[in-house]
Amino acid sequence: MKKFLKWSIIFLLPVLLTGICYEILLRKIPNDYRYKKEYLDKNARKIQALFLGSSHTYYGINPAYSSVPGFNAGYVFQSLDYDLAILRKYEQAWDSLKYIVVPVDYFSLYSRLGTGLEAWRVKNYNLYWDMDMSRNIVEHSEVLTNSLNANATRFTGFYLKKNSFITSSALGWGTGYDSTRELMISGKSAAERHLAKNDKYFNENVAILKSIIEFAKAKNIKVVLITSPAYRSYVDNLDKQQLGRTTQTASAIAADYNNTVYFNHLSDSSFAESDFYDGDHLNNAGAKKYTLKLDSLIRTAEKNGSF
Repeated sequence: MKKFLKWSIIFLLPVLLTGICYEILLRKIPNDYRYKKEYLDKNARKIQALFLGSSHTYYGINPAYSSVPGFNAGYVFQSLDYDLAILRKYEQAWDSLKYIVVPVDYFSLYSRLGTGLEAWRVKNYNLYWDMDMSRNIVEHSEVLTNSLNANATRFTGFYLKKNSFITSSALGWGTGYDSTRELMISGKSAAERHLAKNDKYFNENVAILKSIIEFAKAKNIKVVLITSPAYRSYVDNLDKQQLGRTTQTASAIAADYNNTVYFNHLSDSSFAESDFYDGDHLNNAGAKKYTLKLDSLIRTAEKNGSF
């Protein structure tokens, strides 16, 4: 038995050491999560407008067109609980922050990153945002979370091919959607994906949204709730009950807080086909248009005393 244990250790030790080295090298590959964290580490005290949320914000709002210094801290599938975690992480650093923009989209009140198909992304917040969003050891490791193929692609892409895995602009905006894809099919399929199976997380997400607003209120920060623009192929295929409950909730919350306004741009006719990348995401041109529009609306709302 002792001999078996001895040879088992001799065999497993190189495998373990190789795995540890592989994990370390994978973590050293620059990525958007680490970039956003490091940017806020250095610049949170200077930011006046913070944009949160999922891919609709990440690709749809370009802080380069904001009239005040801003940063896009949103990312793909980022849910409200992660938005709140980012705010709290830099709680002592929001010296200049005036506005927080939070999307309340069709799926926002019904979904959570940690329980969906993209739950593998949780480890990115644990590892690169230096958050503790999960007690599951697997979600604190690159090797244990990603497939062998995914890790090999990143490893060879960075270390051998010298590819960059940063898709964010200097101000955190997603730069990858510079064209227009087939809008009709993508819109319908996105609407089907975003249909909630149940309302299990609805009350929790509403509470989190209110926590974001109360966090802001305590620091004299204004909150702008938005429902992002989408193409008609997406809008026409949304469940009316889920959509109605979402927009009505956003409106009611905004009415309850004097530091909050809500803008619903889901069916905004000022956005043309050429402004969209796919059925529910703006492209680069659309992001510029939307950022300028939001900036103008915020300044007008403040001038009029709306919040």
